[in-house]
Amino acid sequence: FLSSNAKDIGVLYLIYALFAGLIGTAFSVLIRLELSGPGVQYIADNQLYNSIITAHAIIMIFFMVMPALIGGFG
Repeated sequence: FLSSNAKDIGVLYLIYALFAGLIGTAFSVLIRLELSGPGVQYIADNQLYNSIITAHAIIMIFFMVMPALIGGFG
């Protein structure tokens, strides 16, 4: 983790993007479970639901896609 080699840093970016993608996917599953039927299914608080959608978007864009592009393309 303390390497200054560019290839090692790129691999660390890709590993970080993988873990962030797993967290973002978990939020996506929560969103899809809530939308699986009419009315309230699992998340009773509307503000929590909106926060999960926002967290999903931010995690997938800034913590998964951007590090993956930086790690993959440099």
